[in-house]
Amino acid sequence: MFANRIMLPFVLIAALFLVLAWTVDDKYSIYFVPFLVISALIFILSPQINWWWYSRNMPELSVELRAFLERSCGFYRRLSAAEQRRFRGRVALFNMGTDWEPLAFPEDSLPPDVQLAIAAQAVMLTFKREQFLFEKFEKVIIFPRPFPTPEHPYDHASEMHEADGCLLFSAEQVMLAFVKPSQWYNVAMHEYAKAFVLKYPEEPWPAFAEEAVWDKLEAVSGMPRAHVESVIGLAGVDGLPVAIHHFFVFPGRFATVFPDENRAFSQIFGLAV
Repeated sequence: MFANRIMLPFVLIAALFLVLAWTVDDKYSIYFVPFLVISALIFILSPQINWWWYSRNMPELSVELRAFLERSCGFYRRLSAAEQRRFRGRVALFNMGTDWEPLAFPEDSLPPDVQLAIAAQAVMLTFKREQFLFEKFEKVIIFPRPFPTPEHPYDHASEMHEADGCLLFSAEQVMLAFVKPSQWYNVAMHEYAKAFVLKYPEEPWPAFAEEAVWDKLEAVSGMPRAHVESVIGLAGVDGLPVAIHHFFVFPGRFATVFPDENRAFSQIFGLAV
């Protein structure tokens, strides 16, 4: 990390004066203190320093993650080479700016491909926006498989806690949808779509409230309402985040079935009609 590179010279100089004070003359100890203080300040401010640096010098994903993104993300493949570089940089920055909490994973370590699959959904939604983080939902908790919670004491694959600023996901359902987008509903896109609507409530969101709209949503994706609700694991799913999911995952068919809504979404998300 960039902050560590800045801190290293001060740590080394502090160590040098400490050795001199110990082995030569204790008068050198006075020079040890300021370098130690500077090192401590850099350490405390390292998240802000790293964010400042990497937001101006976009980090790059590993070769393996780039290949995984290319294989699995249709939105990414449709971008120009310059936009793809920007997308990868934003995914890397999103990972840095999110508080990830893996639960029940080996050694509590979140696999990087799971992190990528979730971050890519959020970055798609905000790709044309200057502000691409979800500040009110910085906390993301990941379980390996569907999980129960006090609010929903049965297994389900995703959940939003607006009051706590927290999103919960099952890695199993996230990965199935990322590698097989035409067969599995993506719960990460679903929850981040809800977060996007909460972040920008003033946008002219189309209404997807009628019961009949589910037949048209199924015509776009081939996914009946029962599939969407069974993947999420919760009943009573709102149609708007599902429509946003289909807009990004099935862009051609969505434009054909929902031409007016497609124009509205294209303006909201800054994408060409």
